[in-house]
Amino acid sequence: ESAGRAVAACRNGDYASVGDLARRARIPRHELTRLALAGALSSLCGARRQALWEIQALGPLDADDLFFGMAMDGTAVELPPMGVYERVCADYDTVGLSLEKHPLELLRPTLKRMGAVTAEGLKQVSAGRRVKVGGMMICRQMPPTAKGICFISLEDETGIANLVVPSDVYAQCRKEIHGALFLVGEGMLERSGKVTNVKTRSVVSVRQ
Repeated sequence: ESAGRAVAACRNGDYASVGDLARRARIPRHELTRLALAGALSSLCGARRQALWEIQALGPLDADDLFFGMAMDGTAVELPPMGVYERVCADYDTVGLSLEKHPLELLRPTLKRMGAVTAEGLKQVSAGRRVKVGGMMICRQMPPTAKGICFISLEDETGIANLVVPSDVYAQCRKEIHGALFLVGEGMLERSGKVTNVKTRSVVSVRQ
């Protein structure tokens, strides 16, 4: 609804500021904040922190308020720009993806310290060898016919790795499996035709 109003109001001319956008499109503060965190207001005020500052300086953003969207504090400040890690985290928090970097690129130094290879790197590991692989969990399944086995797909900047988590390991690592987005699985590499899995003996969360 707000997006439609923003597009319609823009037909009468480009927006001059965040306050101008708020007034003409009647966008509430919480939606402006998410737009700022997603980097969508960069053409109006530059960096994301600057956009957040300008939003907080606006007057009331209640639908019927006479001063809707008017700047109430003109104090100019220089705010440090967000680092790439903060920007990527904000991207995923607001829109679910980032066009700047894959988050695993930022976590790669941590994963290397943990001894984890990339999904692509699994191709260089012989079947039957112990290996660690890390990534962002994009799929978790426990089919009723699998006798308690959990199947997890981890995505990194090179591809997708598949974990097969036996029922006893799942019971030990359930908190990590259900509570973390970034995981490292350790276990034995298995190959069947073109399918590669890591049959895990442990699953741990990744912390920056």
